[in-house]
Amino acid sequence: MVLVTSSTISLAISTSIISLFTLVLFLSGYVLQQKSVRGIQAAISPATQTLLTSWPYAVPGGSPAGAYAIVNQRKDTFSFPKVVVENDGTGGRRGGGVGEGGESSSNEGLNTGQYDQGDRYGQKHKQAYLQMISRPSASGICSSLLFFKTLTSQSEIQTDKVFLYPKSWNQNSPTRSIAEALKILKQHQDEYDIIIHDIDMTDPNYRFPSNTKLLRKASHKLIHYEKIFYTRSPGVLLDSAKLNKLFFSQPPQFSPSPSFSYSPFSSWKKRAQSNGNSQTDVWVPTRLSTANADLPYAILVTTERSSSGGISIRSHVPTPSVKQSLIVPAVSKFPVKEGSEMHPAYVFFEKNKNQMQDMENVYYQEWKKQVQDICRGIDIND
Repeated sequence: MVLVTSSTISLAISTSIISLFTLVLFLSGYVLQQKSVRGIQAAISPATQTLLTSWPYAVPGGSPAGAYAIVNQRKDTFSFPKVVVENDGTGGRRGGGVGEGGESSSNEGLNTGQYDQGDRYGQKHKQAYLQMISRPSASGICSSLLFFKTLTSQSEIQTDKVFLYPKSWNQNSPTRSIAEALKILKQHQDEYDIIIHDIDMTDPNYRFPSNTKLLRKASHKLIHYEKIFYTRSPGVLLDSAKLNKLFFSQPPQFSPSPSFSYSPFSSWKKRAQSNGNSQTDVWVPTRLSTANADLPYAILVTTERSSSGGISIRSHVPTPSVKQSLIVPAVSKFPVKEGSEMHPAYVFFEKNKNQMQDMENVYYQEWKKQVQDICRGIDIND
């Protein structure tokens, strides 16, 4: 028989307590160590993660649409104010660029000519006007057709005209009006030189349609453009010359870091160069995410080449002054000075509480007349 003394019991209890605290301290230290390691990794390599690591298509030298497919830290992101695509080893983009100084805001020299890399999803030029419809809307399709028709008849600048819509509408059209509108659009495809892309949206991540998701899925068909200008549909183009000038206006310049890289969490505002024309800038950099249901009313995506051969991809939205004067909603949200007249380039319509006000607007009445003329017999009151 073993006698258990009080000293033995005390020793056992003390040993147990010490062992328990030692284990707790070890686990706490391990957890803190792992957090520190992850923090250091995130701090030293955000720019590397931002490069096109998840881009499923070959991007020769970079392109505006390449930014659309960037996946940054498991969050779908379209583009940052400055995203760099490294040279692919083939000497960069073949066929030349727009110029290191950016595009001129005048019309001189803006004829882009034919793209010398052959047909790439029907591409002919280096710049493109873009329209898209992700949700069933016959009026949106017909409005895009009217937009392209007006560009063809009024614009002196040669650009591609691209239209995107969900591929499922080919076999299972949401409505008869949608099917008829698409048919009319395709009938005028050659007449107005429209490039039509039906996009496969059969993906569990895209259960709810949106223009942001449609554009992301279509990015591989747009990767070779140097400049893309999207405007929201439905809308009416009133002055193509003004819209072209806005398209080719030079966005604000940025001073690249020595490595010409970009962290998605850094402030792009601190790197903006003062070029003395801040009062006349019409574009500001922005970030676009698929988390948003819709795109801004207008977007410009551009590329720039560095002296080292890298290419930066930037997305921009118009400044507030542009929304008050050039690309405006049918029902203005800004006060108009008494006696002043507006001469916008493009007016877009919003399907919201202001829709009834839109229908009473003079721009809407003109748009409706032209759309009904180009899409005869189709109900556009959707």
